[in-house]
Formats: sequence, structure tokens, C-alpha cells
Amino acid sequence: MNQTPVTPTQMDAIREVVNIGAGHAATNLSALTGLTVMISVPRIQWAGLSAALPGDGDLVVISVPISGVSEEGGEHASLILATETALRMVALMLRRDPSRHVSIGELEKSALMEMGNIVCAAYVGVLGTFLNKGVMIGTPVMEVGSREELGPRHASGLVIETDFTFLDTTFEGVFVLSHSDVSFHSLLSALGFDVARPGGAT
Repeated sequence: MNQTPVTPTQMDAIREVVNIGAGHAATNLSALTGLTVMISVPRIQWAGLSAALPGDGDLVVISVPISGVSEEGGEHASLILATETALRMVALMLRRDPSRHVSIGELEKSALMEMGNIVCAAYVGVLGTFLNKGVMIGTPVMEVGSREELGPRHASGLVIETDFTFLDTTFEGVFVLSHSDVSFHSLLSALGFDVARPGGAT
């Protein structure tokens, strides 16, 4: 994927799409947990390998492949959380004592996979609506590891800082939509921008 310049006006339009997706994700997470969940998007950036990652220490990454955006394929979506943050979120979602969640076991993995799947599906679903395409996500995969290992592999593309708030506690995460140049062009065209196609044509 090449670094694609984005104008402020284009980024504002993309932000509107993202905010709709965040609203859908919050609604679905509220239904899943029985809690009032709010999601805010404080910052969006188009980033290469230098994207800011949430928290400190190891990361949890839940990623899904995306199909239907472009014929070339290769797009995917990822939710990135600091491991400590992920464990605290699981405890609140399950209404359990945080001391019972000190590492990523099967229970924690199940809860995080469900949350990641909901967030990715919400953002990608809105993307499909704007593109007027049947965009689908595949089976989620979760990885836990160092930020030096996982960051460069996942934090490249449209990087959306995503804050989750429930039970008066806010947790910082990052959602990443990795794209091909073709799918990026398709999104901007769907938002009404006249942009050059890869290769120089319009």
C-alpha cells in the first residue's frame, strides 16, 4: 500500500463515515453487554508504520479480512488495544472483579473476539453502504504480542483513534482500515470527490 495524501476536506468527509460506524458499534455493544456504551473518535489519520498505538506494553489485535471493496482484495480491518486495557474492558463487560482477569485466557479471548467483530462489522458495514457494495468481513483472528511485533503489521492505513466509554470509564483503542489504492479511490469517489485513479487516470 502506498502512502496516500488526504486533503482536510476529504478527511472531514471520511470522519462523517467513521462517526456513523462508531454509532452503530456503540449500539451493538450496548445490546451485547446490557451497558450504555459510547464511542468517540477523537482523531483520524492516514498513517504508515509510524501510527500512534494505544497504551503501553503488549497489544491485543483483533483483525478481519474484508471482501467486496475492490476486485484486487487485500483489505482488512483491525481493532488494536493495549493488553492491560483489554483485560479491564473484559472485566467491566462481564461485570467481574478485574483481579480475576490478569491474562488473556479462553474467556477473555471470546469476549474480545466478539467485541472486535462487532466494531469491525459496524465500521465496514457503513463503508459498504457508502460504496453501494455488498462488503463482507471474514472470520476474526486475535493476536497478542509486543507492539514492536504487531504494530508494523497492523497500524497502517486509515487509523481511527477510538475511545470506548461505559460505567463512567473510558478506554483508548485504535481501529485501522488497511486499504489498497483502488479501494481508497473508490471510497473518495463515493463521497463525491474527483480523484485520480491509480496509474494516473480519473
